[in-house]
Amino acid sequence: MTRARSLTLATWNVHYGIGRDNRFDIDRVLEVLAETDADVIGLQEVGWHRPNHERLDHFAYLEKKTDYQVIPCLVRDPLRTRFGNALLSRLPVAETRWIDLKVLGHVPRAAVAADLTVGAGGLRVLVAHLGLVPWERNQQAQRLLAAAEAALPTGWPCAMMGDFNIWRRTTQTDRILRQRFPEAVTLASFPASRPMAPLDRIYLSEGIELAAARVIDQGVASLASDHLPVVARVRLSEAGEAAVSTAKSLEDSAS
Repeated sequence: MTRARSLTLATWNVHYGIGRDNRFDIDRVLEVLAETDADVIGLQEVGWHRPNHERLDHFAYLEKKTDYQVIPCLVRDPLRTRFGNALLSRLPVAETRWIDLKVLGHVPRAAVAADLTVGAGGLRVLVAHLGLVPWERNQQAQRLLAAAEAALPTGWPCAMMGDFNIWRRTTQTDRILRQRFPEAVTLASFPASRPMAPLDRIYLSEGIELAAARVIDQGVASLASDHLPVVARVRLSEAGEAAVSTAKSLEDSAS
């Protein structure tokens, strides 16, 4: 019998490395990332794009100082800024794709999708930061659903994480996403000083079982950003892994 594979996923809006004390300190971010001990992490508001931001390449710094492969997802002109999302993975990365979430009349948004190798199978992970207006988010959610399905290998589950800017536990955007992701971690993570809103979420497709979830709200994590990190312990279900293994066997037989 195929055993379920356990993984830890985390998502966090790092607010350009600027903490609640208005001090830039990227090393505090590193400390919190180590505390999550996650296999895959989605980060938002990585880097700089404002005049008062520290001109440090966060993406390169994170890769140099951690054991993660860092996949940048820039959402602004890279010649003028280095700003966007990032996907950090300890798992082997097979393929990545940039997803345009820009809606006319609103600030640029983007997401990144990565296909990760997990044992004999795999997992697709999306990292996103959605807009501030409900109808904007609804459009972006539809694009994310399309990206979640596009050329997804047979039997592979999918996880999506990020700052969805959804203030209530259930909204139209949430209902759109749950068409594909029936399970979601919706713990209050914002503002860090007094978390009330579940802005930072982890959505899970069928084939992924949620074992435990928490918000890190103590120590450095409570100061390093205006958001708190959300961490989920998950299991890739035996049925999902079996489907991947069967598909792989069929492909090997045909070749």
